[in-house]
This record gives sequence, structure tokens and C-alpha cells, in this order.
Amino acid sequence: MAAFEAVSRLMIKPLGSRLSLIDFRRAALPEIRSQDDGFDPRLYRDPKCPIRPWMAYFNLLRTGFGAGVLGLPLAISQCGIILGPLMTLATGALMIYTHLTLLRCLNEISRQMRIPYISYRYGFRIALLHGPPICRFIGKRGPTIIAVMMMLSQVGICTVFVIFTTDSLRDIMDWQTSRPALLTLLLPYILLEFSMKTLKIVSYVSLFGNFLNLVGLVLIFYLIFDDPHGETIVATTEALPFLFAFGTFLFNMSAVGVVLSLDKALKYPKIMTARCGVVIIGILVPTLVSTVFGTLGYWSFGTMEENILRSLPFDNPIAMTAIGLYMIAVALAYPIQCYPGIQIILEVAKNHRLSEAPSDRTMKILEYIARPVFVCTSFTISYLIPFQGPFVAFVGSLCTTLLAIVFPAMMELCLMYPSHYGKFHIHLVKNLMIIIFGIIIWFFGVVILPLWTWDCVNDKCVPSKATERGKLQSLMTCNMLCASMQLWPQPTGTVSLSTTAVPVRVDLIELQIISYPSESVRDHLRYAFELMRNDLRILEQNTHGFQEWRSVVVRVSVNGSIDPRMRLSTDESYKLSLRPKRGPGGSLVVNILAQSFCGARHAFETFTQLIWLDPHENTLLALEAAKIEDFPKFRYRGLMLDTARNYFPVRDIIRTIDAMAACKLNTFHWRASDSQAFSIFLSSVPQLSDYGAYGKGAVYTPNDVRIIARHARLRGIRVLIEIDTPAHVGRAWSWGEYVKLGDLVHCVDADPKNSYCNEPPCGQLNPRNPHVYDLLERIYTEIIQLTGVTDLFHLGSDDVSERCWADHFNKTDSKKLWLEYIRSALQHLKNANGQLPSLTLLWTSSITEIMKSELKDYINIIGLQARTAAWAHKFVVGIRTVVSHEDAWDLNNGMGSWYGGYDGAPYNSWQRVYEYRPWGRNSAWNVEGGEATVWSSSLSVGGLDARVWPRAAALAERLWTDRAEGATRPVHARLDVHRTRLVDRGIQAAPLWSLWCTHNPYTCG
Repeated sequence: MAAFEAVSRLMIKPLGSRLSLIDFRRAALPEIRSQDDGFDPRLYRDPKCPIRPWMAYFNLLRTGFGAGVLGLPLAISQCGIILGPLMTLATGALMIYTHLTLLRCLNEISRQMRIPYISYRYGFRIALLHGPPICRFIGKRGPTIIAVMMMLSQVGICTVFVIFTTDSLRDIMDWQTSRPALLTLLLPYILLEFSMKTLKIVSYVSLFGNFLNLVGLVLIFYLIFDDPHGETIVATTEALPFLFAFGTFLFNMSAVGVVLSLDKALKYPKIMTARCGVVIIGILVPTLVSTVFGTLGYWSFGTMEENILRSLPFDNPIAMTAIGLYMIAVALAYPIQCYPGIQIILEVAKNHRLSEAPSDRTMKILEYIARPVFVCTSFTISYLIPFQGPFVAFVGSLCTTLLAIVFPAMMELCLMYPSHYGKFHIHLVKNLMIIIFGIIIWFFGVVILPLWTWDCVNDKCVPSKATERGKLQSLMTCNMLCASMQLWPQPTGTVSLSTTAVPVRVDLIELQIISYPSESVRDHLRYAFELMRNDLRILEQNTHGFQEWRSVVVRVSVNGSIDPRMRLSTDESYKLSLRPKRGPGGSLVVNILAQSFCGARHAFETFTQLIWLDPHENTLLALEAAKIEDFPKFRYRGLMLDTARNYFPVRDIIRTIDAMAACKLNTFHWRASDSQAFSIFLSSVPQLSDYGAYGKGAVYTPNDVRIIARHARLRGIRVLIEIDTPAHVGRAWSWGEYVKLGDLVHCVDADPKNSYCNEPPCGQLNPRNPHVYDLLERIYTEIIQLTGVTDLFHLGSDDVSERCWADHFNKTDSKKLWLEYIRSALQHLKNANGQLPSLTLLWTSSITEIMKSELKDYINIIGLQARTAAWAHKFVVGIRTVVSHEDAWDLNNGMGSWYGGYDGAPYNSWQRVYEYRPWGRNSAWNVEGGEATVWSSSLSVGGLDARVWPRAAALAERLWTDRAEGATRPVHARLDVHRTRLVDRGIQAAPLWSLWCTHNPYTCG
């Protein structure tokens, strides 16, 4: 008899009734509970392939003595030698009660509806619809919920069986991995599944399996007493190991799917709930044996890595025999665990559309497909999750708590609603307590229970079984304590880090300023320190109490510059030492020595990277000792953001600056104007934003700029605002004639546009209008006042159109006009700043080729920002250069061009960003540093973080450290750790790879 013949029907006629067919999808119990008239639906069962009572006993016993019982010594070791056995017995008693409750509820629904049987799926629906209104929402979705949970449960159980048997075969054959065992066992499992389609056949196999189990247990008991060598026995437990243990208990003692299948297949199912019936005996006997077995196993072998078989001596023939017997026994139990899952699949398929019910032939084909798919699914999961112990606990917590604890109690509570709860509402209180207990176990067991721990092996963090008491370690803690360094950017000087950590708390971190060159530096140190503490508070959210926090004293000495601003001449070096005070529980002392505020701020950032949140301890941890000397390779380390093509809120810019500070970038290049818009309101020339902005909501006010500049200064970053001229001015300058200033701009409406500009609208300043330079001086003055940056300026000069000027000044060479414009702009910049800045930048273009020969008077203070590698030739040799090569450091590359087709430069991966070192082959370059560019044609609110990070972090290390090392796997893993830091701080950085690779960085790919 095929399994699909036992599938529940959705429509059935009540016994002894003239009523029409009942549709379980819409049926409901009568509002008034019917009196017990002696009708027992179990007497009217007529299964097509009935099994005998002894078969039910042996099938349930076979389930209880499966792979789960071997994990009981581990579970008891997690709870302790006293609490562990008590928890085993209590869990067994709870499972007996809830399984009986489930069967009684299904029988009561059948009795009231006068039908012989109803499935768990639709019984759950009908029961909850009869209950309080709060339960009806769940009840309407009851069949789906039960089906999904049953499938997850059975797939999980079968997966554990596969993991167990493949591990056992691997140990017997002495294979290095389980992969050969998986391939070896796949076909036998498929054949086993096809050969045992009915419970009758399964029952005879279970009889043989129970015999093998008995022999195997006897052999293991012999080995337990033969050479006990357990470690120190622990009597108590903590919360996390308890959750692990309880999930294992549930996995071993619950058998909802098997119990329901047996109840449905019995000719006289009263035996299921009798005093010495199948449920009580089938769960009680494994509970008692498991308690004794687990306690003695823990006593003999101590804490073990997975199950007791893995602790047996592999050179002992008795041990190998026991492993082999149990491997066969568990394999033979596999079909009975698949049986409920296959039934669920077929039931859902058969009753999906009643109007178009599939034929028997279709159902048989579906069954033939479902069986191998079910087997292959469990093998696939076992390959992906090869750790038996944690997975057993996870499956037990995920599904069993709901199917075997919460849902039966909910059903009984609803069936007794509203007035059948007994004296003092004892049944209501009892069921509520069970429901609350089950939900708590489910939540903490699924959400909080870790499946893996990480160990430092050969200076690398590798995942291992999260089972050994006292050895649970999070991935972040392993990364920080393993020999590999996790600082980003990597320091350039000497580094010494301890491999021990202590718990700390933000409120216990205090600042002591030992020396400072000016009041301004002292105030900036205080503000920057608070920003650092705020970064740590974000990590500390939702942490619980901890009794042994260490206080931290951060002692700062700044002995150099009196100016807290980031300047080209700023010495950004620092020295940091971290050590504990002598004596137990002594506070940590951090000594920071720097020559500038910015250097001290960088040290604050490094210090935060020595602190992390441990999710298992649920507290902040800090390295106990460290010594670092650090300084940057390049003094200009920038990120350019274009806010002209699309507007970004101030909070996005602030967040970008915070991420830059986390990577020790020091220049926020703000491209505030372009052809499309003028995004800053300048009080000195308000017409620019009036005519050039997208609207009032897309303009940065002077106060916005001050807020951004001050925040950046406290983060050790300068704000470099670029108002691009003479090209890319658009309509922002088209108001000159209205105020009697003449033509300030030409070529705004020139046609064809691609002859006058790269992107519309066009427009280029009139270099012969003296009012242009007066306005520029006002702009320069206000920008310098708003940002406070006086030693660095950006004139723009991007994409100057020679044709535009040629059309209007046909007797003058466009290059000479450009030189005229640049000289005048520099003079007015000098007027605005009091003196020319130490460095004034221009974008490279074809017209700037004459700069070296024609602007000799300015050659020491003028520099180029090079967008293409083609400019690495004689025209830039000796000229101060900021590298911004688009083919490596343009973070917009790979997104396609907005104005046509599928063209566009290829995507610049973080590896390309990191490995690009153009100065390595051009020693004659006078490189000030580098900058990544973010043009916003196809970027706006919501996408900034992922576009920029963590690729800009890769650039940050290239410019700070500039090691010859490429994007190796250790660098990849270290950047992934830093990307996690950014995410923890609220930066929505894009992932570098899959989460599996984060967990397995040295075996990924």
C-alpha cells in the first residue's frame, strides 16, 4: 500500500448523520460543546493498511533510541550532573503529557464532529477557531503552519540521522572528511526509502533495529565501566548551555510525526493513550534509559565534542562494533522519520484543489519523486551543516517546542473555551504556563542558541562544534584574539597585541588629558572622545549586566601643533599603549602620545577597534594589552561625493564622514556644484542656488555646512568644498543680465550639447566679465569661512569646453583664455584667503597640459587631481598630484552610463581598489595622496552606503599603509571584520561575500 493511500481527506461525511460532507478547511465546532454521548470516533477507524499494537510499540521505541540518545551525555554535561538527569526526566514527562494532550484534542474534535479521524493540520485549525479571538488569526493559517513545521521537523531529524551515519562511516573507514561517506550512503538511503513504504514493513525493520540498538547499548555500557576517565564533573549550569541541552532533550524524546502516523494506522488506536499504552511506554522507557545512559556516559567520559560514540577509543574492536551497529540501527530508523514528511507532501498536493483532484497515477508519480527529493534534501543539508551536536539542539528548539509543547496546549485551551477550564481555572493556568514556557524555549533556543564556535588554529579562525562547555567563542572574539591582526587600516609601525580580553563598559571609560598645546586642542579632544564613546555605546546597546567590568583610563598627551584642524602639514602619527594595572581586576590604562589633535583622534579610532561586542557573553570585550606605533604614508586621503546631480540629506553626509573616520580617511571632497545643480546656499551670492538648485528641500544652508564641517573636524577630517568653474556651471549663473552684471555665462543652451559639454545642461563662465571674478571672490571667502580650511582649495576646472570660448572669443586662443581665467581666480582666491593656500587643486584635462610651462609662478602651490592613468606622463612629472584614476578608484564605475545603452566602465571591485598603486611604477611623481570619487548620476538617498563601503575602506588602507601586499585572503578576511564594524555603527556597507565565507574565510572559494 503506497503512502498516498493513507493521506487525510478534506471532505468526509459525519457518522450516523444526514448532514452533507464536512469540509475541514471551513468547518467549525458548535459554539455549545456537545455532551459526551458515548460516541468514540476511534472505534470507527478503518485504515487501509492497519498495523498491530506491537508494531506501534516497537516503532515508537525505535524512534526514542535513535541518534538523539547518543547525545544525552553531552546534553547532561551542559546542564550538570545534578540538573541534567532531572531535566531529562522532566522533559520526558512533559513529552508524555503533551503527546497525550494532542491525541485527546484530536479525538475530541473528531467526537464533536462525529468523524473517525482528523489530521493535526486541520484539527489545529478547528481548535483555534473555537478559542479566544486572539487565537483565530493563527487558526486560519493553522494548516500551513503545521505543515511547514512538520516538514522542517522531519527534514531536520532525517538530516541528523544522515550526519550521524556519515560521521560513523567516516570514523570506521578512517576517512579525512565526511564527503566520501555522504556519496557512499546516498544510494542505499534512497533504496531504503523506496523499500519501506508502509508502516507494516517499517515495523519489522524497527524490530530488528531495536535489537541492534540493544546490543550497541550493552557494548557502550561495557566501555563506560571499563575505563572511566571523565574530567571534573560539573554540578550546575549556565543559561546558554541549558538551552543547548534542552533542545537535545526535546529532539530525543519528542516524536509527534511518528505518534500521529501510528495513531492513524492502528485499527484500535485506544492503545495509544491507554495507561500502559504506546505513548507512555514508547516515551517513558527511552527517557529512563537515556537518563541512566547520559549520566553514566558523562561520568565516564566527561564533556565530549558531539555524541558518546566520538569519545570511544577507535582502536578498540568493541567500540568499532558498537559504532557499526548503531550506524546500521540509525539508518534503519531513517524511513520511519521520512514517513510523516512524505505524507505531508502528498496530503498538501492531493487536497490543493478539490475541483481538480489528482489521479492515483499522478499521486504515485509524485510519491516516487518526493521520496528521493526528501532524501537528497537531508543529504544536502547535512553537507552544509556538518555539526551534529548543535544542529540537534537547533532542530529540537525550532520545531519540537511548537509542535510538541506549544500547539497541543493551545488546542486544549481553545477547546475548553470559554467555560470548561475546571475549578479555579486550573486547565487555563496549566496550559498558559506550558505555552509561555514553550515560547521562551523556542525564542531563546532558536534566536540566541549558537550553532558554532570558532577556534584559532594556525593563526586562523575556523568553525567547530559549539558543544564543549567553557569553550564557546564567537567569531568576532576569535578574530580579535587569534594571532592575525584585525586593525584597519593596518598600522605602518610596530604592533604588539595580546591574545586575552577583559570585559569593559562604556560608562567606565574615562579621559585624562595629560598635556595639550592649546585650549582649542583640549576642547577638540574632549568632543572627539565623546564621539568615540558614542560609537561604543552603539555596540553596547541591549547588553546585559556583568559583574567584572574593568574600568579604562585613556591618558592623552598632545605635544605638537596648537591647531586642531586637519592640514597638509599636520603630523598624524600616534603611539598607543594599552596595559592593565597590577593586581586582580585592575583597570586598563591607555596611553596615547601624538603631535596633533588629529593624531590623537586616530589613536581613539584604533582604540575602538580593540573593543568589540561578544554576542555570547553579551558584553563589550577589550584586548588586555597592546602597543602600536602608527603614521600614514600619504597626507591626502580623500573621498569625493557629488551632491549636484542628486541631493543627499545631511544625515547621509554625516554618516559618510563617520565611516571615513573609521578608516582614517582625512579629506571629504564635497562636489557641491555641477551643470545640473548648485546645491549650497551661499549668503554672499544667493542667486546661485535660487537659479541652480532643484528646490528648497535640496539645498544645504550655511548652518548645514557648518554642522558638517565641525563634525568632520572632530573626526579628524577636512571638508574641501568644490564649486566647479569655469565649466559645469549650468543655469546657476544665468541671472547676470537681470542684475546688470552682463553675461556671466555662455553656451547654456548651445546645440548640439555634446559638442559643448559631456552632460546637459551646458554652460561656461565668461572669462572676460570682471564681475565673474568679484563673485568668485565672494564664493571663496564664504566657503573658507564655513569650512575653516585655509591651506587647501579646489578650483574645479573640469571638462573646460574650448569650443564654447572659441565661439564667443574667436580671436583669442581658448588655452590663453583659460590661463587668464586661472590667474585671475588665483588672485581673487588670495584676496579671499589672505594668501594662497598651500595647495590649490585643478582637475586634469587636455587644457591643463600647458599648466607646467605657463603657470611657473604657481607651480609649487598648484596641483592636479588626475582622473585617468593617461596623465602619468611628462606633463604631470614634478607637479603635486592627487590620484583619482577612474579605472580603479571611481566607485560609480560598473553602473552603466545613465545617458545611453549598456556602455560604461567596468566595476571597480574592492580588490582592484586595494591593489592599485600607480606611484609604484612612476617614482618621479609628486603624489600628495589619492581619492575615490562618487558621482551621483545614478545614485541617491538609500544607496550611498552600499555604493561606497567597504570599497572606500580598501582605498583607505592603500593610502594609509601602502603595503606591497595585494588583496590576499588574510586581507579579505580582515576587511570583512572591518565591514562588520561599519555595519555595527549604522553604515549599510555592502557584503564582501556570503555569510558562509565570513564564517569560513580560509576555505571559501
